[in-house]
Amino acid sequence: MNPATTRTPNGLDMTYHRLAPGAQLALNPRPEQESALILLRGRITTVLPDGNHTAERSDPFTQPAATWYLPPGTTAHASAGPDGADAIEVHAPAAGRVPDTTAPTAIAAPAREVRGHGSFERHVTTLLAPPQTAGLLLGETLALDGRWSTYPPHRHQHSNPPAETALQEAFAFRIRPATGFGVLLTYDDSVRDAHPTVITDASLATVPGGYHTIAAASGHDLYYLWAAHGDTDTHLALHTDPAHAWLLTP
Repeated sequence: MNPATTRTPNGLDMTYHRLAPGAQLALNPRPEQESALILLRGRITTVLPDGNHTAERSDPFTQPAATWYLPPGTTAHASAGPDGADAIEVHAPAAGRVPDTTAPTAIAAPAREVRGHGSFERHVTTLLAPPQTAGLLLGETLALDGRWSTYPPHRHQHSNPPAETALQEAFAFRIRPATGFGVLLTYDDSVRDAHPTVITDASLATVPGGYHTIAAASGHDLYYLWAAHGDTDTHLALHTDPAHAWLLTP
């Protein structure tokens, strides 16, 4: 399978690799960009200046992420295990900012955090954020059994901190069972004008701006890796659609 790539207008790009057994992946140095490699499934051995790091993950639904962070100008090589591997490669402009983490680093995933309630309960893990990075925000969300996520609809389009920050976002999706689907809705002012995007297993999507929300089909579990980057803003401040903000009160 050839790698699939998506890119936001502000230069955040995400590539989905399905690596054959023993396949090699080179992450070349990018002086103006910071990078991350995230294992979704299988086994990967990554060669970093401090040695080799091997990680295994049966799937993103039941096991925590294995992540490697590469500051601007650094490099890494990875090789897939005997059963291959699925991995996501992410790059974002550093915009002249310097991260606290200045050497390639293996990142241990923290515990998942429960957000929302009822039909929009989901589990969220934040993997990377400033000041550890120059501006890249990276995490995973898991919505089980047909639940909504990124809900109620919100945006992070306008730079108006602390109320809202301007970040563009990219997503990589997995669905269990893989024959299922989900829906990503994006809109500017009213959900009546929403643009739907069908989510399938191993698909990618971007949200450069506007309100957005995600739903899994009933009976299916939905996972997505999310990456966000802003030209000037480096933290996430959400503006919830006022028409649906009442849902934030349990």
